[in-house]
Amino acid sequence: MNSSFDDIGFWTKAWDTHLENYLAATPRCGVWLAATLPWKAMTFLEIAGGSCRDARYLASKKGVRKVIATDFDSKMLTYLEQRFPTSPILLKTENAFNLSFANNSVDISYHNGFYVYFKDEHKIKCLLKEQARVTKKYIIAIVHNAENIELVKHFKDEADRDRLYDIRFFTREELARLAYESGISMRSISMHKFGGRADCLFQSRFRRFQNPFNRVAEHLVPRLYSLQPWSATERIACVIALG
Repeated sequence: MNSSFDDIGFWTKAWDTHLENYLAATPRCGVWLAATLPWKAMTFLEIAGGSCRDARYLASKKGVRKVIATDFDSKMLTYLEQRFPTSPILLKTENAFNLSFANNSVDISYHNGFYVYFKDEHKIKCLLKEQARVTKKYIIAIVHNAENIELVKHFKDEADRDRLYDIRFFTREELARLAYESGISMRSISMHKFGGRADCLFQSRFRRFQNPFNRVAEHLVPRLYSLQPWSATERIACVIALG
């Protein structure tokens, strides 16, 4: 694991290289959340948002009450405010271990690819408890899937070139164990497939031809994820309904 992941300087350099690609990419997490959860009249909190592209997508959905996007990198958030001046999301610099929000202040909180930067399981349990503290209904943690052996190998190879790929992969059993051991009150916990071959339907074109699925991809892709084998699924979406 890369010991630099808690260093803002590391992320400043990483975003210099990767930010435009992130901003141009489909907000897959936002699309999946909108297709999976009862989002109408809900408030959302994105933790460790980075480019915050998923929060901006959710804020565009008619009926969403409020979307807050947080990160520990204030420089990034200032840039996003300037880059997207008309975006309705509220951007806040936050420490995910000690959020400034009151108990039960948002309906749904989520993060995508956050836990993969933590080897220390005690820290992950602390993050879970803090996320649950500020959330009323659902907390979501999306992590890279250890059952996808091909993806694990790809990241290991890429990590020699770019330290951003030096991450931890999880199994579904590990996620469930961490949730139970954290001591948070749960009504239910479920694991969902996220990311994979179906994402190709988000492309605007197939070679020289217009993508005929482009208009319905946001509705179709999240449903196609469930048809994939776990061995071909990119990430695990852990959804916890709070008690």
